[in-house]
Amino acid sequence: MFGKHLTVVDVNDKKLLQKLSKCVQKGNIVLLQDVLENLDPSLDHLLNKSIIKVGNELTIKMGEGEITYNPKFQLFITTRMSNPHYTPEISTKVNVINFSIKEQGLEEQCLGIVVQEEQPALEANKNQLVDKIESGQSELKRLEDDILTRLQESKISLLENVALIQALQTAKETQENVSQGLESSSNAMKKINETRDSYRSCGRIAAALFFVLLDLYKINPMYQFSLAWYRDIFKMSIADAKLNNAAADQKIQTIIKCHIINVYRFTCRSLFERHKLLLAFQLAIKMKQSAGEVDQEEYLFFLRGAVGLADKSIALARPNAEWIQESAWNNLIELDQVLPAFANICQAIQLSTKEWKNWFSSKKPEPEEAQLPGEWETKCEEPLRKMIILRCFRPDRVIFAVKNYILQTLKSQ
Repeated sequence: MFGKHLTVVDVNDKKLLQKLSKCVQKGNIVLLQDVLENLDPSLDHLLNKSIIKVGNELTIKMGEGEITYNPKFQLFITTRMSNPHYTPEISTKVNVINFSIKEQGLEEQCLGIVVQEEQPALEANKNQLVDKIESGQSELKRLEDDILTRLQESKISLLENVALIQALQTAKETQENVSQGLESSSNAMKKINETRDSYRSCGRIAAALFFVLLDLYKINPMYQFSLAWYRDIFKMSIADAKLNNAAADQKIQTIIKCHIINVYRFTCRSLFERHKLLLAFQLAIKMKQSAGEVDQEEYLFFLRGAVGLADKSIALARPNAEWIQESAWNNLIELDQVLPAFANICQAIQLSTKEWKNWFSSKKPEPEEAQLPGEWETKCEEPLRKMIILRCFRPDRVIFAVKNYILQTLKSQ
């Protein structure tokens, strides 16, 4: 974009000030990259635009001396930090622009892609209407500004200014025509959006799955995936769905199914073997979350267990049973007190210790597949809840329960 006038400088460059000074004098454009949350104090005068005019010359302090300032100079600063927090002092000196991807915005992008592939005429009409609405709104703003300018510049009485009256009448007619056009365009846009919303589930799940990949860097910094690559995967999934010749009412589910398979298949090429099960579990959980079928507090408890939120002064005593470990009972106490779906589980275990021991010691089937005692099988119809109880009693069987959860969730898709 800027070509030879752009100078890229690293924040750790020992000659940072020297390079910046030359660019300030020449009026070049500088890209200062990889900054952290704190900026070098030597840049304060530059960021504050503390420019001094001496005669016909502009100067600014850089380091220990003053240099000539060229008004054409521009400074862009970038960071690799995913969620930086800058102090108010820094924020007032610069314009902070967040280029990070939001799930809602990506959902609209993916929705546009699937509609473009499935109904290109509909998406083309939608884009034309968006342009028409924007141009209509710009025209209304121009007319308002024109009227205000004419009224301000009029030197005679409004009743005597024939040219102004004619201009106002013309502006009024134009404004009415534009307003009618905007109304009809808005009505047409509503009908188009109703049709596009039939594909929204595709866009929502595609956006959700990308954020699973985006979080993989927390496991290993090597796991980085670009949005352009992901868009290509999504388009490939839509093409794969067309090859299946699915019925019209099954087309959306076919696209989702193909996309899940492709995301897993292509992402696994970049992962270590030990991380592939985690990817599959995260994909399954994310789909459930996007559909609103997972309670966030329950999911967090499954991940980390008890974190000391329980009031042990009102907690029931651990049953006199060797098979219930102290750590398991602490998890159950917090589960009982914090999550409403598991209220009174400690009391149920005390009253039916034998039945719970049979479930705990079950071999055929194993505990993750065996029914929970009493009413708890019904209460824990949601597989994640059953895995939470299993995590408290038998953490050694959780990985097998996770595999079953993945198979059950992905099979339903």
